[in-house]
Amino acid sequence: MKRLKFFSAAFCAIAIYAGYAGPLAAQSSVEVNVLKVEGLVVGVPQKIDADFAAEHGVAVPKPFHFTIPTDRTKNIKVLPAPGGTGIFKVSFATENDQLRSNLQFIPFTLGDGTDEERLNGMARVVQQVFGNAVVDPNRAEINVTRPTEIGPYKAVKAIGRYAEADDTMVALRVVAVIEEGAGDGLIAIINALPKTTGMTKVGDIIYVDGSRTLGTMRFE
Repeated sequence: MKRLKFFSAAFCAIAIYAGYAGPLAAQSSVEVNVLKVEGLVVGVPQKIDADFAAEHGVAVPKPFHFTIPTDRTKNIKVLPAPGGTGIFKVSFATENDQLRSNLQFIPFTLGDGTDEERLNGMARVVQQVFGNAVVDPNRAEINVTRPTEIGPYKAVKAIGRYAEADDTMVALRVVAVIEEGAGDGLIAIINALPKTTGMTKVGDIIYVDGSRTLGTMRFE
């Protein structure tokens, strides 16, 4: 694989899979008991706002909500405030607790500029986060970095793969999403194991449950 080139670290390294937290169960400000249809996703809604921030001791510069899909995977674990600057993490696993995919949200800020300048800034951010998220940059590769959309918002994604210490191949999707003209946005970090998700190519990561969750995200 090509060695990754990324920018000076401004983000803490992110634990990709450090064991599961508790199952998808009641947690005061985390709504988990009501099924909801969000586009083509049926699942449980999550609201990340000032109350969530106060309860879990984590910064939430820009409130948002999303839906965790429950139609394909039943073994789902959630972890509010997973550490570092992380706001929320959700993991989807097989019945015997093998990771299928996960998603973590972290905040980021973006300066003023033209649309092109802001998109270029977001591209630098996702490449940087990608590099910080992998186990060994020498065994990682970004296949593509390009603009995309998450719902009504402009975004930039980096998609690639990396090898863990035991040579397990993991697909990785990092997406920066922000409202037009806003200074605060979100980074979504999605990991997926091809052997448990049925992926045949890296680009299939857009179909895993972690990516489906991201597709329902909307700012408040």
